Amino acid sequence: MRVWTLLIVFFIASPASAMTAADLLAAEKRFATGYIFGAIEYQVGIPVNDNFAKRREEIRKCLLDGKFMSDALYTKVTTFIRRHPGTLPNSAIGAILQAVNDICPEAGR
Repeated sequence: MRVWTLLIVFFIASPASAMTAADLLAAEKRFATGYIFGAIEYQVGIPVNDNFAKRREEIRKCLLDGKFMSDALYTKVTTFIRRHPGTLPNSAIGAILQAVNDICPEAGR
């Protein structure tokens, strides 16, 4: 019975990955900033040897070289989302990654 209760709570609870870009813009700034950092860290901070390893390293270097502190990164990402309301994915993570891709262009672009 406890397992079923735990599973029901697990599946009913709203997962963080289900946050939309609109939810991110409406969220309290400290929460949104942490969410942005978490999404970026999860996507580019963990080294993986795949086809995107070089791009992850470019983004990591760009963000570190740009010395993006929390306020600056929050402002850049939320401004990007507001300026591109109809062209971004609905998920907050997808919108964050597109913003970061815009902030840190690929080498040679």
